[in-house]
Amino acid sequence: MKFHQAALLALLIQLTACSALNAEEAPDLILTNAKIVTVDNYFSIQQAVAIAGERIVAVGNSNVISALAGPETRLIDLSGKTVVPGLIDNHSHVVRATEYWPNDARLDGVTSREKALEILHNKVNDLAEDAWLMSLGGWQEGQFIDNQADFTLTELDAIASDRPIFLQSVYDHIYGNTVWFETMGIPLSVSPGSTDDLEGLARFAVRDSSGHVTGRLNGGFPMIAEAIQRFPTVSADQQVVAIKIAFSYLNSIGLTSVYDPGGVGIKQESYARTKQLAETEGLNVRLFHTLNAGVPTTEEAADRFIDRIRSTKSFQGNATFDLIAMGEIYYSPFHWDGPTEPSTPTPVEIEIGRKILTAAAAESWSVQTHAMQPETMDILFDAMSDINEEYPLRHLRWSITHADNIGASQIERARHLGMNLQMRSTPVLGDRDAVLEKFGDAAYDMPPLRLVQDSGIPFGLGTDGTKANQIAPFVTLWWAVTGRALNGETVMRQTLTREEALIAHTRSNAYLMFQEANLGIIKPGFLADMLVLDRDYLTVPEDQIKDIRPVATIVGGRLVSGEL
Repeated sequence: MKFHQAALLALLIQLTACSALNAEEAPDLILTNAKIVTVDNYFSIQQAVAIAGERIVAVGNSNVISALAGPETRLIDLSGKTVVPGLIDNHSHVVRATEYWPNDARLDGVTSREKALEILHNKVNDLAEDAWLMSLGGWQEGQFIDNQADFTLTELDAIASDRPIFLQSVYDHIYGNTVWFETMGIPLSVSPGSTDDLEGLARFAVRDSSGHVTGRLNGGFPMIAEAIQRFPTVSADQQVVAIKIAFSYLNSIGLTSVYDPGGVGIKQESYARTKQLAETEGLNVRLFHTLNAGVPTTEEAADRFIDRIRSTKSFQGNATFDLIAMGEIYYSPFHWDGPTEPSTPTPVEIEIGRKILTAAAAESWSVQTHAMQPETMDILFDAMSDINEEYPLRHLRWSITHADNIGASQIERARHLGMNLQMRSTPVLGDRDAVLEKFGDAAYDMPPLRLVQDSGIPFGLGTDGTKANQIAPFVTLWWAVTGRALNGETVMRQTLTREEALIAHTRSNAYLMFQEANLGIIKPGFLADMLVLDRDYLTVPEDQIKDIRPVATIVGGRLVSGEL
């Protein structure tokens, strides 16, 4: 009896899968003989998928789906390859990164210092004459297994002596070659006793005992921000080309959609250029972004941002490009904390933050808030709970992004308000000495992915790329499943199953971006965003998850990377 019921259920699923296709239509593309990981509510595995235009029209048995083919249908036998929905990063500052993407040697997921040097050397050959060689974050020395030593001036001069080199290790420090130091006007050698007299970027340069620069500059975020102000100017036409190059790279690593939260250093014209490209030529990566204000620190800046909240409308775009929320930073004294310390706003600063959130709620804005520590979140929830009494928030899907150290009590408060969590994979880079020193053994529960998963609260996985973290989604999935950093060290004990992690990087992120009817599932009616993988995500040894690559990336039914 049970066998017959199962067979009947399978038949009904197949018949239902085909129901999105009208009798007179034929698919443009059918992929057969595959392992289709649908990530639907049953996490069902199918054999074939049919696509017409931008959308999926049928999923099911290879014989049944193949029979839908017409004379013009392209029929592809995938020989057992695994297909998953296109991966979605719920927190990546990719629009900011497009400006200098052609110069950027990405070190995402690289575990060897020797390999990093090779990538930098090869990148020079791709650059125009005199163009800077850059590596703008997304890595730090702690990820290297073979050698975590500083890059030296000698090594960088050997890579390029005819152009500046600028290497940024997350938001902590940078390296430059001789040409870069000369371009910045930083003296290569000074008297050891005269360093206190140095000004500008020169005051951050690390020097040996003889007063000669080593190639490294310390000084963290302020130093990096000062250095970036001296970068070459990028024209509108150059950035449009850079957007295309950047999005092609994202496709090659498995990303088909990104939620961009603005952040520090973003130029508003970068969004305008991306939007124009979406409208004129289309995008290979779906881009959803926030209304952002840089890093407001004064009441005057907060008031200007409130005016923008009131004069701007969200959700005026489409499933390719749209403005869907405000944040992640909207008044830094109120909520912008760090990996070890909470924010400590004054009563006046709390009131200013509350005023911004009230304006957002009154105008029906979704809000994304950067907050890592439970104390910061409790301050936020106090304000949000009061606002909720006047302007119900649940339907707005407000979110906490990062949420590295969230606890059970904060999860309950978020649940009450109908909020979501955006969890990031920054521990995968390793070098967590400051967090371990501050929190001890509890650092291995940061972020508490298992606690969040078991709570049932909506959450998704993201990176906080492109500077604070690497951006390869299969590296994030590997970290979530294994709890390890790229150097092999265990950095997190609250891990997810492979299925849970994949859901969090697809279907769940679609919900966080109000796209749950379009993205994140391989199902009739949904947009045809999917990856054909070079190995089976569900069965390969855990250590191989981070190395998975798409052999083909499809966005809206179009092949945008690889080949079928």
